[in-house]
Amino acid sequence: MFSGLFHKNEKSSAAVFVDYEHWYYGYNNIFSMKPNVEQWYEELTEEYHVKKLMFFGDFHGSNIENELPRLEKITKNVVHTASTTEGVDKDFTDFIILDAIYREAAKKNSPEVFIIFTGDAHFNLAIRYLREIKKKVILYGVKHSLSNKLKSSANSYVEMPRSRQEQQYYYDAILNSLYILKKRRKMATYSKTIENVSAHSGISRERIQTALNDLMNNKYLFMEEKKYRGKKPKILIADWKRLKQDGLWERE
Repeated sequence: MFSGLFHKNEKSSAAVFVDYEHWYYGYNNIFSMKPNVEQWYEELTEEYHVKKLMFFGDFHGSNIENELPRLEKITKNVVHTASTTEGVDKDFTDFIILDAIYREAAKKNSPEVFIIFTGDAHFNLAIRYLREIKKKVILYGVKHSLSNKLKSSANSYVEMPRSRQEQQYYYDAILNSLYILKKRRKMATYSKTIENVSAHSGISRERIQTALNDLMNNKYLFMEEKKYRGKKPKILIADWKRLKQDGLWERE
């Protein structure tokens, strides 16, 4: 007799629009990172029923072009916004995204939630319009390059990368380097690790040193003297078992 009184909570439907130039170049220029697209998309699908996901950007003739296979594994809706018109700049991408947002909002059964990944103030009016027609707007943007206007206009916002993600990215760069040397039966010193990881990853020496010190302070790495050609250099040793137990390392 109670059938139909209790309903399983259903996920809200969502349309997602990503300015991938903002994400890619923001991560690269500010944090020396690459976007964690797969992890981000997994988080979205846990919370929302994603009806549409679109990536936008000028993917021609640049490092960002190498990102295409990753994006196309997630969605077929990857929009190339390169223009052959002389004098057309980054605003061209913004206008294409805005057009897609308004078109989606105009549909009869448009989603309840609009998720927009950008940092540009051009999107302020669109966000305000979406809220006027009773849509929930979630804003994602790269930390230090997200417009304050947008933050105040959206229902909520998320600045990326989150501190934990940024820290883990630097940890991974260090641990991968140490793991490779371990497999090759080579030793790693403190200063050489900073130098090599920074050169290989493009991450600044300062960020690598800070992350390396964190790992040492938390006893995941430690220094140990080793006899080597008549000398006793201090070598970096990783506690791989503890790193794995605490979720900081997954490879065998």
